[in-house]
Amino acid sequence: VMHAVQCSLLGLLLAQCCRLIGTPFAPWRGNQVPVTISLVHAGEHAVVWDRVYDYAFHEPVLVRSTKVSAPQGLLECIGYGLGMELEVFEREGALHFLSRRYFWRGGGFELRLPHLLGPGQAHVVHSDLGGGTFRFTMDFRHPWLGTLFHQDGTFRRRGEGA
Repeated sequence: VMHAVQCSLLGLLLAQCCRLIGTPFAPWRGNQVPVTISLVHAGEHAVVWDRVYDYAFHEPVLVRSTKVSAPQGLLECIGYGLGMELEVFEREGALHFLSRRYFWRGGGFELRLPHLLGPGQAHVVHSDLGGGTFRFTMDFRHPWLGTLFHQDGTFRRRGEGA
């Protein structure tokens, strides 16, 4: 369950616009939103993360991204050549994913996009709560526009616990 799916007004507008390129952000706000996460291996160095948000007053929404192990580190790609390079580290028993830069790749070219032109710095934290349960928090903070997106939820591996 995602206890909080929040975004600023600009974040909400960005999420709606991004539905044209595959819905990389949950397009609605909500509390206690059931979310199902599925991981699918997409080759030796890639995993597709499907997240289905089951809002009470909207059709379920699929948010999809692919994490790819690359020479420069871990990349998270959303399609249409767009993605971000992630710094991954452990702090106080939690796994952190921090965006270093955004990029667009196409036609053999790569264009680096500064955080000012994107949704800001992404910071995702996975905290093990024991018993197959973990806490997920995600924030996108833009240097000028503030926090565009915030999510906080608790998840359990399928088949674990009640």
